[in-house]
Amino acid sequence: MKFYERVISDFGGYEKCKDILSQPNIDFIMNVHGLREHMLKYRRQHNIFEVGDYVLRKDGFANVLKITAIDEGHADLIRKVDGEPRWSRFKLADIRHATDDEIKAGKRLEVMK
Repeated sequence: MKFYERVISDFGGYEKCKDILSQPNIDFIMNVHGLREHMLKYRRQHNIFEVGDYVLRKDGFANVLKITAIDEGHADLIRKVDGEPRWSRFKLADIRHATDDEIKAGKRLEVMK
């Protein structure tokens, strides 16, 4: 078991962690940043998407997109084009989490084959 999986398990599971992080003033009680990082690793490993996650389309589109809403197996995504927001909607099966390096670069870094 990976460390982040053990941390989430010790808290009672992913949903319990979400409940913990939704508590008011939680920032004063524990290392919230660390728990959020563990949860992101867990989501990436298990293809779980949350509002605010950065993703890439699997079809090769290069720009990193941010999830603004999720419902019925679809995600609403936003990106900036010339400083203006552009929205789109995709099936969750057609997106993947962006890596930290891709988020920093704002684009896909892998070589397309």
